[in-house]
Amino acid sequence: MKTKLFLMLPILFLLGLATTQAQNNNWCAVMMEGNYSQTYDNSPKFPATFIKTQWDKGQYITDLTYGNGEWYVVTSSTAYTQQAYFKDKKFPGEWVEKKWKEGFDITKVAYGADVWVVVMSKGAGLTNESWGKRGSFKEIKEFILGKWNDGKDIIDISFGNGEWVAILAKGADYDKQVYNWGNEFPLEWVNAKYKEGKHVTSLAYGEGLWIVVMSEYTVSKSEQYIVSSNFPKDFIQEHWDSKKRIKAILFNYERDLTKSFDESFNAGLAAAKDNNQDLAIYHYTEALKVNPKDATAYNNRAWAKYLSGQCLGALADADKSINLAPTEYSYHTRGAIYNCLGRCREALSDFNATINVAKEKKGYYYADRAKARVCLGNVEDAITDYDKAIASDANNGSKYRTEKEKLVKKQGEIEKPTITWDYPYNAFVSSTEPTYNVKACIHSNADIKSIQLYVNGKTFASRGFGLDTDCTESVNETVKLNNGKNELEIVVETAHSSVRSEKRVIEYKSSGTGHYHALLIGVENYDDFSINDLEKPIDDCELLESTLVNDYTFEKSNVHVLKNPTKEAILEKLIYLQERLTKQDQLLIFYSGHGMVKNEIGYWLPSDARKDSRLKWFSNSELRDYVNSIKTQHTLIIADACFSGSIFTGGYRDVTEFACAEMEKIPSRRAMTSGANTVVPDNSVFFKYLIKKLKENDTSCLSAETLYTKVKPAVIYNSPNNHIPQFGVMPQTGDEGGNFIFRKR
Repeated sequence: MKTKLFLMLPILFLLGLATTQAQNNNWCAVMMEGNYSQTYDNSPKFPATFIKTQWDKGQYITDLTYGNGEWYVVTSSTAYTQQAYFKDKKFPGEWVEKKWKEGFDITKVAYGADVWVVVMSKGAGLTNESWGKRGSFKEIKEFILGKWNDGKDIIDISFGNGEWVAILAKGADYDKQVYNWGNEFPLEWVNAKYKEGKHVTSLAYGEGLWIVVMSEYTVSKSEQYIVSSNFPKDFIQEHWDSKKRIKAILFNYERDLTKSFDESFNAGLAAAKDNNQDLAIYHYTEALKVNPKDATAYNNRAWAKYLSGQCLGALADADKSINLAPTEYSYHTRGAIYNCLGRCREALSDFNATINVAKEKKGYYYADRAKARVCLGNVEDAITDYDKAIASDANNGSKYRTEKEKLVKKQGEIEKPTITWDYPYNAFVSSTEPTYNVKACIHSNADIKSIQLYVNGKTFASRGFGLDTDCTESVNETVKLNNGKNELEIVVETAHSSVRSEKRVIEYKSSGTGHYHALLIGVENYDDFSINDLEKPIDDCELLESTLVNDYTFEKSNVHVLKNPTKEAILEKLIYLQERLTKQDQLLIFYSGHGMVKNEIGYWLPSDARKDSRLKWFSNSELRDYVNSIKTQHTLIIADACFSGSIFTGGYRDVTEFACAEMEKIPSRRAMTSGANTVVPDNSVFFKYLIKKLKENDTSCLSAETLYTKVKPAVIYNSPNNHIPQFGVMPQTGDEGGNFIFRKR
C-alpha cells in the first residue's frame, strides 16, 4: 500500500494546485482532535439500515462518500437534533426547499452509484443557506464567489454526473475560508496552509480535479491527514485511539461518463433523424453537460436549432464548435446560420472556408454558397457555383439545374444594384461611442455612376468608395454621431436606375446610468381550442405596467405590453430590444400565461401555440439565447406560469445582500418564478403578492432578491398547494453576481 502521512497543525486549508499528472484511485482521510462517539460502515448498497440504527443511538451522519464500488458513511455524536436524507438521480431541489421550511439545513452532499444523496439536519446552527448546481467547475467558482461576497462559507461541495453542487451558509463554526484545486492532491499547499492555522473543512473531486477547502476555527485543534491508494482503515483506528475523529473522507471517484455521453449524443442523432429537433436539442444539451468541450455536439445542437428556427442561439453553438475544432461541417453549419440571419458576407466567408477545408467537395456546399452570392447580388458567380454543385452531386443535379435556370433568367434582365449593410447590420442600433464605422457592400452588373452616403439627410463628405472582396464597390466610413437618433442611407446610381438602401438608425447615448425597460407578455386567449383560455394575464400585465411607471423609474415609453402575442410577435419585440438596449440599461421581462415541460425542456405558450405541436412554443433555451444577446447591465425574468421553474438551476434561501450601489455595478441575469416544475392556479397568488410587495416597498432601492424573500413566504402560506416560488441565476447568460434594482420615484 502506497501511503503518504502528514501532520496537520491547527489551520484552515484551501486546495488549488495545477499539475500535469492526475492521481488515480486515491483515498484522502482527515482526522481532527475530538473525543466524541463515532462509527463508520461501508457496503455496496446504500447503508440505510446502518444509518437508522445509528440515529436510534443518537449518532448522525457527519460524512458520506462513495469509492471502489461501496458507500462509506460516518456517524458521530453531534449537536444535531434530527436528520433526514434523500436519494435521487437528480439533485432534489424541491425536497431541499421543503426541508428548509421545516428548519433543516444541508450538512452533507454526495454522489455515487448514479444517485445524489443530500443529508439535512436540525441543530446545525446554520443560517441563510444557499445551494447552486452548475455544469462546470468554472461556473461553480463564480457561484461560490457571489455567495462569499454575501458573507457565506462553503459547507460542502460535490461533483456528480457532469455537474457541481455547492452549499454555502452563514453560522458555521469557522471562517476566513480559502480553497484550491489541482490534478493531484495539493500536498505542499495544504501543509503551507496548516502553518497559517487553517483546517480542511471540505473535500471534492470532479473533472479530474481535487478540490480542497480550508478554514479557520475559533478554537484551533490538531489535525492529521493521509493520502493512500487503499482505504486507510489502520490510519483511522490509530487516530481514533489517540482521540482524533474523522473530519472528512473522500475517494477520487468520478463516474466514467463516456457511456453517458454516448447515450445522450446517440439519442440526439436519433431524434434529429426523426426530425424531432426539440428532442435532439435536449439530448445534445445533456451530452454537453457530460463533456462541455465536444465540438461535434455543439455543431449538431447548432444545426438542430437552425432547423427549428432558433438561428440566434444556433450561432452561439456554431461559434463554440469552431473555436474547439474547426471542420468543414462546422463552417458549413455556421454559414447556413449566417444565411438565416441575413448576414450574407459572413455566410459567404464560411462557405469558402468549408470548400477550402473539405477533401470531398459536396454539391450542397456549392449550392449553399450560391445562395449567399445571390443575397449579395453576385448572380454570375452564383451560377458558376450551381454548375459545380451539378458536377459534384449527380443525384441532386435536377434540383440544382432548376435553381440555376432561375438565376440565368434573372441575369438576362437589367437588374438594379443591390446594397447589403454590414455595419450597422440591424435596422436600429444603439451606441455609447461618438463615432461609428459604417460599412456596406454594393454589387451591380451595370456600371456605377455614383455612390452617396447620407447622414441625417446630408451628404457625407467622402474621399471616394473602394473595392472589397465579392463586392463591385463598397462603403467603409467612420461617421460622427449627433446626440439621439442618426439616420443613414446609401444611394447608388447607374445609367439605368437609382437605388436607395434600407435606412439604418444609430441612436447615440453618452455613457450614463441607462434606462429601465420592461417587456410584459400576457397570453390568455389561445387559437387552439384544446388549450384552456385564462382570465387574468392581460389584467396582470396592465397592473404591473401601472406600478412600474407610477411607483418606480420606468418611463411609459420604455414599457412594452404584448397582449395575446404570437411567437413571432414575441421574437420581434426581443429583437427590437436587442438592437436598442446598451450595457447601461436594465431590462425586466414578465410573462403570464400557460407553461409546459416536454423532455425536461420548459416552454412558454404564445397565443398561436398548438397543443399537439411544439413549433410555436417558446422554449427556455430560446429565452436564454436572447437574454444572453441583449447586452444590458441587469436583466430580470419574472414568470407566472406552470412549470416555470425549469428556467434555471440552483436554489436560494433567505438572502443577505450588499449595498444597492455595489450590486448595480455587477452584471446580473436572474429569474423569479411562481413555482417549480408544478401547476400553478390561474388566479395567481404569486402575482397578488408580487404587486403587493412592490406597492408596500418604502425604500429607495429594492433588489430582486429582497423582493423574492418578501414574496416567497406569503405565497407558500396562502397558495392552495403551498407553492414555493423560485429565484436563481439564469445559467449561461453572463451573470456575474450583481442584482436587478427597482428604484422608487
